[in-house]
Amino acid sequence: MGRKRFLIGGLVLLCPGSFAGVAGQKPKATVQDREKERLSFGVNVVRAINKAEGEYLKKRGGYVNWETLVGNGDFGDSGTKWGMEYSTTVEHSLYGRGPEIVPGWKLRLNVAGSGKGYDLLLEDATDATCGFAVVSDERGLVRAGRAVECGY
Repeated sequence: MGRKRFLIGGLVLLCPGSFAGVAGQKPKATVQDREKERLSFGVNVVRAINKAEGEYLKKRGGYVNWETLVGNGDFGDSGTKWGMEYSTTVEHSLYGRGPEIVPGWKLRLNVAGSGKGYDLLLEDATDATCGFAVVSDERGLVRAGRAVECGY
């Protein structure tokens, strides 16, 4: 009897993935999970930039370019205070001047000459096929999309 218990216990230890509810087992990330993470990260970075731009408008009467946001410490190699409410990943990312503001993400931020408006596009540099990007402007609306050839 004791030998049977040992044998069954040994099988459980050798094949932990074959039994449901094994403690500590992590589900494998799927392509769909990675797509959701990528979308979430891009959207939340854009929201953080929109938040920072809104503060500049309130305090200084106009929007600013990426160089100013980085130069004033809003985004940098120690993260950003603007990402706190959105995502710890966004909050603690390492931001730089470019061409990729975060590894794998390219930003195009155009501020109108008067500083009263801006357009931004945050593009996934790792997606050469479909050009996944997140866009926004001074209205704060955040949109995400990809090349039409890749479907909707």
